[in-house]
Amino acid sequence: MDEKTFVEKFASMMEAAPKRADVLSVRQYSVNELQQRVRRILTTTGSACGLNLDRGDMVTQEDRTLIRLPMGAQAVVYHASGAMQLVTGLPPMEALFKRVENRERLIKLVEETAAKFNFQEWVGPKQRIAFERLWQIKASATGREEMKPLAPVLCRVVGAYRHFVNDLPVLGAASVAVKLAGEGALDSLTVQIRESTGEVVDRVKIKRPDEAAREVLRQMSALMSGSKAPITEFAFPTLLQYGYFSLSKRQAQRYLAPVYVASVETGGEDPTARLFVIPAGDKEYLPICRIGNEALPSAQRLAK
Repeated sequence: MDEKTFVEKFASMMEAAPKRADVLSVRQYSVNELQQRVRRILTTTGSACGLNLDRGDMVTQEDRTLIRLPMGAQAVVYHASGAMQLVTGLPPMEALFKRVENRERLIKLVEETAAKFNFQEWVGPKQRIAFERLWQIKASATGREEMKPLAPVLCRVVGAYRHFVNDLPVLGAASVAVKLAGEGALDSLTVQIRESTGEVVDRVKIKRPDEAAREVLRQMSALMSGSKAPITEFAFPTLLQYGYFSLSKRQAQRYLAPVYVASVETGGEDPTARLFVIPAGDKEYLPICRIGNEALPSAQRLAK
């Protein structure tokens, strides 16, 4: 395909974006507040899932707090983002599912567990947490004698939830991930929510989807600068989303700012999928690294 078709295909993947959007402040917590929050979550989880999580040794490190719990369980909270992960200590190949269940049954199992946590209480007004997708982790093997594959075993299921602010998704890593073993036993819980205070700090003009697509093409060209063939001959648009964005769990973030998230697959002998985050506003509030460009000084200052 030519460049015009590449851009048009990307832009056709979503409805027209709004002309303007709010930039919102993100609630900031001190290390002490984060430690109190993770303690409360451990208490709630222990009560909901019948686990002994009330006592543990807390170790405060430079970038995170680690809580060592009984029976090999542990929790960690990252100071920069407030992201938290609880691992209950189940060995990987224990508490397997007795059979491979149908997808609807597994989703119901995840949502029954999630309801015990009441995720909605973890976010403010005009924000919600909604189920997004289900992953299944299976294992299989080959018989020693006949070399025939054995029936797969369902080891774990993971329910991913997405944070929405003013009905816009907060893209990036799953906002909440609930990992279950057989009989609905909790294996782990991961929370990475950038809670907005609701304060509007700016209202920015939004680029059109085709403008974001041209930026993806420019970055792809910089990334593949050594290629002899035109990028559009082996690169194929696969996804274009619009929403807010959450940086990695090790990065601090003061604002929720609108972005486009684009995915491109490349064919050939070594096919890959690449993800691009394109600032959607006419001002940049997130320190997003773009291929061929350094993050703008203004974005670097805002991130501190």
